Formats: sequence, C-alpha cells, structure tokens
Amino acid sequence: MSNFYEILRVRSNASQAQIKKAYLELVSKYHPDVYKGDKSYAERYTSIITEAYSILKDPDRRQDYDIKHNISSKPSFFQILREDKQIKKEKQQERKLSNRNLEQEISMKYFKNSERKRTVKKNLLLRILTSKLFYSLLFVFGVEVLVILLIYNR
Repeated sequence: MSNFYEILRVRSNASQAQIKKAYLELVSKYHPDVYKGDKSYAERYTSIITEAYSILKDPDRRQDYDIKHNISSKPSFFQILREDKQIKKEKQQERKLSNRNLEQEISMKYFKNSERKRTVKKNLLLRILTSKLFYSLLFVFGVEVLVILLIYNR
C-alpha cells in the first residue's frame, strides 16, 4: 500500500482544507469520464484517490493511519520541492494577472484621453461650423475665388 499523502500529493501535516482541495483536483483530473487516456487506469487511480481521501478526511482514522505507518509530520524532500514549485507557479500567475491589470488600466487611460480629445475636436469643429465668423470668412473666400476666376477667364 502506498503512502496516502503522496497519492493525494500533500504534506503529511496538511490541513483538512488542503487535503480536500487536492482530492477534488485529482478526482476532476483523473475521473474516467474526463480522463483522455486508459479508462481502466482512470477508474483504478480514482478509487485509490477516493480511498486515500476517505482515510485522511476523518481525523481519528488519519491519526490511526499515521501511527500505523509511522508517518511523521515532517515533510519529505519531494513534498518540499513540489510545494516550492507550486508556490513559484502561483507567484508567476499573480504577476501575470497584475501585469494584465496594469496594461488594462493604461489602455483605459489612453482610451479615455483619446475619447476626450475626440470630443474636444468635435466640439471645436461644431463651434467653428456654427459660428458667424466661419460663414463670413467662407463668403469672403468664395467672393475672392469668383473674382479671380472672372479676371483670368477674360
């Protein structure tokens, strides 16, 4: 019989919440309906995982198991490596999320600034087009063009 802690991939001093989380992750990964490989392997492995969880979820049975198999609460070298790897992975994911959030904030600021610029330009254009000065200048320009055309067409 294997070590149930290693089957569930947790430390021997793991809390009930950690054990439950590990169990749910493994079952969701190796359930026969979900597992892509050999279905019989998935069934066997799922039953082993379930057996390990049934023992470790009950504090009395867990204590009996620890005494019977002489398991100390000191973690093994591989458990420490696995946990360190998991911590590094979580930190990388947090960094990616924070970078993504920062990029979104910057893009939103740029979008707001560009929207502001567009609305300022629109308002300025509307003011120009609706002003009397614009139409008077347009009229003067039109008259000048007509005069030039008349002079050069003679």
